[in-house]
Amino acid sequence: MSKKYIIAILLAAVLAAAGYFLFQYSRGSAAAWKFIPSSALVVITSEHLQDSLYVATDANLDVKRLPLLDVASDNLSLLNLFTKDQKKLNNFLKNKALSYSYHPRTSTEWGVIMYIPIASEEEAKWLSTPQNPSIRALHHNFQDHRITDIIDANSRPLFSYLIEDHYLIVSYYGDLIEDAVRASSLNIESFKLKSRFSSINDFDYGTSIYLRNDAWKSVISGDNINNNFYEFGRNFPNFQDFHIEEAKAKGSLSLKSTGTGAPDYYLTDIVKDIPGAPFTGHRHISQQTSFLYRSGVVDRAAFQKEFQQWHKKYKSEAWNKLNYYIGKESNQLIDNLGAELILCQLEENNSITDGKILLAEFSNYEKLRPVLQKLARLANEETNVSIDQYQGYDIYSVPIPELPTGLYGPMFSGFPRSYITYIAPYLVISNNSQVLQNYIVDYENQITWKQSPEYDSILTSAKSEAQLSLIVNLRKAQTRAGNGGIKKYTDLVSKMESLVFQCKYEDGDAYPEITLIPKKRQTARKVLNRTFLNIDIEWPDIFDTELAALQNPIDGSSEILLTDKQNNLLRTNNLREGKTETIAKLNGPIITSAYKVDFLNIGRQQRIFATKSTVYALDEDDSTTVTTFTGSLPSGQDIAALYAIDGGDDGSNRFIIKNTAEELFLWENVTKPIRRLNHSVQFENIQSPVVALNQIGNRGFIVTQKNGKIFLLKENGTVRQGFPVDILTRTESAFTWTQDPATGQPELVGVSVSGELVRISLDGKITSRKQLLRPEPGSKFKTLFDRNSLDWILIRSLNSKTAIITKDGKDLFEIKDILPNSVIQYHFFGVDNRFITIKSGSYTTVFDMTGKRLGDKAIPSEMPVQLTYQPGYYKLLIFSRSEKKIQVWSVKLR
Repeated sequence: MSKKYIIAILLAAVLAAAGYFLFQYSRGSAAAWKFIPSSALVVITSEHLQDSLYVATDANLDVKRLPLLDVASDNLSLLNLFTKDQKKLNNFLKNKALSYSYHPRTSTEWGVIMYIPIASEEEAKWLSTPQNPSIRALHHNFQDHRITDIIDANSRPLFSYLIEDHYLIVSYYGDLIEDAVRASSLNIESFKLKSRFSSINDFDYGTSIYLRNDAWKSVISGDNINNNFYEFGRNFPNFQDFHIEEAKAKGSLSLKSTGTGAPDYYLTDIVKDIPGAPFTGHRHISQQTSFLYRSGVVDRAAFQKEFQQWHKKYKSEAWNKLNYYIGKESNQLIDNLGAELILCQLEENNSITDGKILLAEFSNYEKLRPVLQKLARLANEETNVSIDQYQGYDIYSVPIPELPTGLYGPMFSGFPRSYITYIAPYLVISNNSQVLQNYIVDYENQITWKQSPEYDSILTSAKSEAQLSLIVNLRKAQTRAGNGGIKKYTDLVSKMESLVFQCKYEDGDAYPEITLIPKKRQTARKVLNRTFLNIDIEWPDIFDTELAALQNPIDGSSEILLTDKQNNLLRTNNLREGKTETIAKLNGPIITSAYKVDFLNIGRQQRIFATKSTVYALDEDDSTTVTTFTGSLPSGQDIAALYAIDGGDDGSNRFIIKNTAEELFLWENVTKPIRRLNHSVQFENIQSPVVALNQIGNRGFIVTQKNGKIFLLKENGTVRQGFPVDILTRTESAFTWTQDPATGQPELVGVSVSGELVRISLDGKITSRKQLLRPEPGSKFKTLFDRNSLDWILIRSLNSKTAIITKDGKDLFEIKDILPNSVIQYHFFGVDNRFITIKSGSYTTVFDMTGKRLGDKAIPSEMPVQLTYQPGYYKLLIFSRSEKKIQVWSVKLR
């Protein structure tokens, strides 16, 4: 072979390689941009949405059912009208990159155009004459293009399509096909999606999504977007692209961007030129968190420079009021700000539907403390509501509406009043004093993300360099999303633990990313939602009034307490073997509810319960030595009930005791005698439980009588001015309190037996009466509390059926064919783990809050069951008594 011939071959190879790479980088997007009308808000191109199986992660997440992608997948069913030959249709779609464009028809409905490549004349031929006897084809010309309109046997329009330039262009809406014709003949420069993304080489991605920022409104409707979510979304670019490389069988699923121009938003402008910092504050995030918004960068000095420049130009009413009270000292609240801001939205509980915790990295708190003291005193008209202490932490109450907005901008709204403390390295601000106290308890008891196997490592990798991030706990977020929110994405919610939205800024561009993280533990199908008997303890005689099943809220470990004929207290915490051990001697059987709380405030929990004459607190140290503390009532009447409440001086729990004479007593500390609570009033027919109102300046106890009189007692037991309030009708359940989201102030709420939802202000005025749905005249309503009074729901009962109702009066589900004398209980282990048990006859059935029955069999039970929950294993434990046995059953829920 001659030298010239070899050189010619090498030159040809080089030119071919260069041509290939030139083609790769110049051919642009696979989407059919030429035909896509400029009204499109979303454009998708994918080779897999038409596949019978398109799954990702080890949870087998159905990618076709993800938000936005589900719309395209659903529209593919239109093609079944072309032919009844499914094999022919599958071969037509196989290995093709289909394009989809979404066009708004209404605020919640998309019009979709599909663009499908035609590979041969044979395909074009059968597409031009659909082989389906149940449809008819009509034709009309539009700008010299022949559009086919398909109608059914009754002349109702089904869809329209066009075959043009080797594409089948098809839509349910004929006017959109005409728009596609117009788009093919026009080059509309204002069509930003096309101008920004048509040149991207997306052939190597399995699926690509191009959209305008406002397209996300279709995923979470406007009614369900709170202001924090809306403001966070403004940090994302106005035009976004997301790409799925391959649907991997392991790990998380990531949708990544190639980058577009950064938006013009204050928080973006502050952080965009500073590298992001991985997250290290897991031990400061309560496990009650449902949404976490974070801004974090590595350079504090650079952040302060940008932040101060922005804040000097920023105007807000809250900042003006701050200056009014403390003048130039206001600057101390921002001068020592670090480079990290975190906003946590918490799960709902019995009284608070929008609890928030703001963590602002802060230095030099000792210098700030006198400024906060001065601010709290000057801003409050009443001196007793300005400053408090809880478990050694200072708490400052500042009634400046939206104070965090004045400090850190509109991203941090939702604070009608602010409660402030410091837990290094963060200044902690809450919109509710109870929320702040709950947060302190979680932090001190280590019930945080640091101890959560699902969240202990989130955003910690070296790749977590995004300046802004949002973490959504999907299980907890469902209660906030409403019917129009994420609940409709059942595959996503059931298989994924969390969603992580991030936005990284570099060289003036924004790189958003969405990561779907699957649940870490996947239960085998043969075990999932099956009922198993764990232990079976022979116990011929039961002396206790209730089953005393207790749980450690930190690790989920459970135990059951029982008394024998000699009043020995026995414990079973080995739920595999069922062995019992004696841990104390009592003076009678247990006749009240039992609790496990840190009553002594020493960092571990005690068992609290009562016999007829004595209240017990049992403390067990690390060497398993049990110390018994007791208390007796200063009256000769027997104990009838024991209620756990919060609000102790050191942040611990307290207990309300009711005796058989309807008198109330307060046990605050094992070193203090039990004191009588009601001196000036005699109660009758108290409805359980007695509820504590624990807000700075508004502490007290809510006592409800069956005759409809509602009392609000002060801490010393006297009746607060304006009370009792007579709702002029009977009630068969206790009133509780909730927070008015507009004012941030507490109000009392409860339901009458006839279904009137009543709200009462703290000055004793009835502010609203709302009649709940009462489909039949004999229906009775009541409030159902969980055992620890952490949460409540409403129920409506009549004869053999009971409906479970939300706090606002909306029906969740109804259970029928319930036998007389049934017992209905509510069990709360966090907003994502709530259960209803119904004891009907000698069997108990467990339901979740959608009405789904849990387990594959009813639980034999001669007395009401007790439940505990092990979050690390998604395991529900059910304690019951049947046929002279104590039984523990388990159900794996996820």
